[in-house]
Amino acid sequence: MLLELLTYYLIAINFATFAAFGIDKARAENGQWRISEATLLLMATVGGWPGAWAGRWAFRHKTRKQSFNEGLRVATMAPMGIAAFGYFMAPTIFETEEARAERLAVEASVYYAGCNQVRAAGKAPLRRGDPGYRIGMDGDGDGVACEPYY
Repeated sequence: MLLELLTYYLIAINFATFAAFGIDKARAENGQWRISEATLLLMATVGGWPGAWAGRWAFRHKTRKQSFNEGLRVATMAPMGIAAFGYFMAPTIFETEEARAERLAVEASVYYAGCNQVRAAGKAPLRRGDPGYRIGMDGDGDGVACEPYY
């Protein structure tokens, strides 16, 4: 249900952002009152960044203004950073005490001395909540321990 609502929201905000770029371009060509850059960037930041980039490309609008282009890049990266933070941190931030105690019990049910032992057992990589996972084995703190070498 929540995923469905999020999907509808993203479709709507991207359509609105794309349309806003087109409307602003038409108003610029006719010398009329314009949509502010702050409004366009806000729409991009709250999820409409694909629509903003598509509108920018389709209407060839706001392509030369350096400060706007930098703002659009930030507006694109901000939601991605927030989503990444939520993906990695939300499971532990919003975890109930009962769920935390259960997760810790599962993690403590198996003990591996280190990642070499995990790999030898064929269990690598270990994710937060897997038997044997320990924060000390997760060097970068992303919730995945004993990651493969590349």
